[in-house]
Amino acid sequence: MGTIINLNEVRAKWRGPPEPPVDEAFVAAWEPIFEALELVETIQLPKTARARQLLLRGLGVMLDREQRRLGQCAK
Repeated sequence: MGTIINLNEVRAKWRGPPEPPVDEAFVAAWEPIFEALELVETIQLPKTARARQLLLRGLGVMLDREQRRLGQCAK
């Protein structure tokens, strides 16, 4: 006799764990921030340089939070 293979189990092992859900608020916040960053990089003024630094710092904070959230979802 042959070995019976459950295709659903094989597929689950092959695909790995499911991806954590995307936070819609995170996506909604990124779009206007990137638009603002594009404007700030286009208009080169002393004040826009400071605005660019602040936008990049804020993006870094958002990315760190999202990475921690995704790490918690994976556990």
